[in-house]
Amino acid sequence: MSGIPSGISRIPNLLISRATSGSLNRTNLIMARLQEQLATGLAINRPSDDAVKAATISLINERLERGAQLKRNMEHADAALLELDTALGEATDLATKAREIALSQLNFSSGPDERRGQAVVVQSLIDGMLGVANREGVAGHLFGGTTPGRSPVESFLGGYRYRAGDEGLETDLGEGVVVPITLGASVMGSTSGRVVGDVDLDPDLTGETRIADLRGARGLGVTLGEVSIQMNGEEIARVDLSHADTVQDVIDALESAIRGYEAESETEVLGPEGVSISGKKILIDVQSVPADEDPMEIVFEDVGAGTSALDLGLNDDDGSMIFSQDDGEGMGLDPRITWTTPIEALSALDEPLGEIRIRAMGVSQVVDLSGAQSVQDLRDLIEGTGLGLRVEIDQESDRLVVVNEVAGTRDMALSIEEVDEETPTAGALGIRTLSLSTPLSVFNDGRGVEFVSGGVDPVSGEPDPTQDIDFAITLGNGFEIGINLGAEDVRTVETLLAAINDQADEQLADAGLDPDLFSASLSTSPNGIALTQDTSDPTIEDGITVEAKNNSPAAWQLGLLDGIYDEATGTLRGEDRATVRPDNVFTQLLDLRTALEDDDTFGISIAAGNLEEVISRLAETRAVVGGHTQRLEQAMRHQEERTLLDETVRSQIQDLDFVEAASRFSLLQTQLQAGYQSAAQLNRLSLLDFLG
Repeated sequence: MSGIPSGISRIPNLLISRATSGSLNRTNLIMARLQEQLATGLAINRPSDDAVKAATISLINERLERGAQLKRNMEHADAALLELDTALGEATDLATKAREIALSQLNFSSGPDERRGQAVVVQSLIDGMLGVANREGVAGHLFGGTTPGRSPVESFLGGYRYRAGDEGLETDLGEGVVVPITLGASVMGSTSGRVVGDVDLDPDLTGETRIADLRGARGLGVTLGEVSIQMNGEEIARVDLSHADTVQDVIDALESAIRGYEAESETEVLGPEGVSISGKKILIDVQSVPADEDPMEIVFEDVGAGTSALDLGLNDDDGSMIFSQDDGEGMGLDPRITWTTPIEALSALDEPLGEIRIRAMGVSQVVDLSGAQSVQDLRDLIEGTGLGLRVEIDQESDRLVVVNEVAGTRDMALSIEEVDEETPTAGALGIRTLSLSTPLSVFNDGRGVEFVSGGVDPVSGEPDPTQDIDFAITLGNGFEIGINLGAEDVRTVETLLAAINDQADEQLADAGLDPDLFSASLSTSPNGIALTQDTSDPTIEDGITVEAKNNSPAAWQLGLLDGIYDEATGTLRGEDRATVRPDNVFTQLLDLRTALEDDDTFGISIAAGNLEEVISRLAETRAVVGGHTQRLEQAMRHQEERTLLDETVRSQIQDLDFVEAASRFSLLQTQLQAGYQSAAQLNRLSLLDFLG
């Protein structure tokens, strides 16, 4: 508190004026600050008011701003989750309605006309599902995966193509709270069917093979550095390979170094082939010398801790590899297949490529691959059919993979066949959908082939082999061949055909008939299992028929019940059950619609079962979304509590105590008034007042 000193005496008036003015100004300054505090309601208005408190307030304000942004993010994520939950609920309702229709149409009282009418209803459900799949939300298309800016599902040649990624977008809200705001393919099911090649194309080295595409002699890739070249124990050159990008770069660098030594020493080291490629290896052609001279021996060693020579197959782990006139081959470098790999470098191909037939979306196209120069050309030709196909490379096994991206009915599924048995191109590339090596587990959209076993006589209760017969093949002479399949018979197409032929041969021989009367084989074009009888036999008067036995679904699942008999060749060709298509909600709805239109009770039953899986998958996805919603709500409550606590602490530090400030302001006013009165009295005193 300021005041005017009472002990002032016999001093100049100017000094008195300055002293009183300073005291009054200090009081006015304090009052001005109090007035500002009372006007703003804040005790701290600037850092100079209190540096420590101001720094604390700044930190709290920054945290509150982050919290406000986090709250907005949480509200955005909560809105996205709400939209996802709503869409999943609608999709579940649509799938449930379709399943109810399927179950209701399994009654014997349902007729073809009623089922066709219900097929129209199912089509409306498909349209509704398409609308749900393409619905937009606060983050873009709900099921757009990582590309929510475009519609994820499009109508394509009578089917439905999913164009988004497998994964959705997520928002990281901190503290381990990661929330999806879009979903990917998982909610739809499989968005593609894959033909994984069964042939390792095993590419050879070429000069254009990139170093990055080599698995290396040790299977660890290739790390390039400096390599020392020694001849007969003496170092003749060092080569820095770190800048090499292709195998040709490595070959040129090695040969240039050795040729340089040759020119300098006037010694021939390399033969006419120089440094070249042999299959999957680097070849060093060492110059031959007369028998009475010491042979030239070249050794490549790594410099320092490098591994270039080891990775390039120019040395082995114990450092004992020597290149000589008798052995100039390095170790295999195992190159990966890439899009630029030349067709002629694929060592698995013994013959030139020819034509393949692709059936998809109800269309059959013959693709001529004979002009392909590289793997990229193969991809362009296959994808260029415009049938919704995509070609990939399996980098682990150097196999081609053909992907069908379009969900359609069974007759729209992908089938890759041979055109000419003389040039089996599809089989050579490993992409034929039905070959001898095809697992039966991929038949019928991955449901495989079932068989009956353990049958017993209904009267005696004893094991009865006749109860294990899966289907019967009746030849044109009336002879019936019973086929009993076991687990070992349904591994691949090859084991299946062997089982059918073995059992047929045995039964024909037991009946005194020629085993050559019947054979089972693989049809070339179109794909299918072919049952052939010898029509030159005079006893053969009718075609081949197949009948299911003991309620076994094997004959139907193998496509034999719906086979077509060709009188000219005496062959019953079954339907191709190894076709490839995506297994998702649109596939199942389309299958149900088709089964209703065709009055196919068995197809309706299968569609009902598949729709149950769809409903289960949707429910699981919705449960995951619900779990994220609960976690988000809990995180939002915690954030609100943190915000409230921060605001409370800030208020305690920054806000003004109005009662204390008002009392102090009133006291300062009294003090200021007293100061003015004292100053006035002092200014009226003169020398006479002191002398008197």
